[in-house]
Amino acid sequence: MNSKKSTLRPMMKIKEMVPYLKGKNIAFNIATEKNAEDYLRNNNNYYNIMAYKNNFQKYQCGKLKGKYIDLEFAYLKDLSIIDYRVRIILFKMIIDIEHYLKIRILNIIEDLDNEDGYNIVNLYLDHDYNNEKQPKKVHESIRKKVTDEYYKKIFSKYDIDGDSKIENIPIWEFLEIITFGELINFFDFFTKKYNLNDRKYIFILREVNKLRNAVAHNSCVLSDLNRKDNNHRPDTLVINYLKQCGIGKENRTTKLKNSRIRQMTYTLYLFNKIVTSEGVKNNVRNEITNLFYGRINLNKKYYNNNDLLKSIYEYFDKIIERNYKENLE
Repeated sequence: MNSKKSTLRPMMKIKEMVPYLKGKNIAFNIATEKNAEDYLRNNNNYYNIMAYKNNFQKYQCGKLKGKYIDLEFAYLKDLSIIDYRVRIILFKMIIDIEHYLKIRILNIIEDLDNEDGYNIVNLYLDHDYNNEKQPKKVHESIRKKVTDEYYKKIFSKYDIDGDSKIENIPIWEFLEIITFGELINFFDFFTKKYNLNDRKYIFILREVNKLRNAVAHNSCVLSDLNRKDNNHRPDTLVINYLKQCGIGKENRTTKLKNSRIRQMTYTLYLFNKIVTSEGVKNNVRNEITNLFYGRINLNKKYYNNNDLLKSIYEYFDKIIERNYKENLE
């Protein structure tokens, strides 16, 4: 028998999960043990729902050392539902950011005298083709996409099947075939080439893209919110934004050291900077207001003793109050 395989931890069955969680001092006074088993079987898996446990404290000494303080299974379930709702809104916002960034690029190019909508794309594809670190990365990405019937119809007129350099794709078609990450790289190249003021958004966009990848793959965004895993200096634009929201230096510093909080903050900042449709903005404001002051507050008593989650709520409350909140009356 393979020695490595023999040491693998066996898969825990649903009927074994509740006793295991009780052993971690997770209680079932609100959601019963039967409710928990049904939820784990039909609505969410053990790995996902347990991702939120790190937002709660453990005993540091005594006979309960290492076990959770004041943690109910219902709290984890509530956070998983809130997380799902948050991801839906964030994904919508990021898709809008991507769409309106493309419009912004097209409008800028229209105002540049020495741009015809082909030149900048050819320059970028030439740069990609001859890139020393990752040559032809965008070329390969485009070639993979044109196997799709939709893209094949649009791009059949370009030399995409071969290995030669792709040329003369107009900007309005090029923007539709590249990924969000590639769009940001192109925007970086474009703003650098023409020394545009919009370069100030590049690092913010890269953080937004990290969040996009997480929500697109249904990764939890409200887990490990106490982790300090980002020590890079926050973007000055966002620092000033948070100052305007009445968030003090210590609070800004602490919150933005958490990567997920930083990514969500950057998304909230950039959405109103990039999106130009008031209708789209109003729709998002309505959804954020109803989620933040409605569903998230539904079981707020669960978190009366959780200083971390209360502090994070108050942080985002200041941002939303100033930039997104609608009158609920």
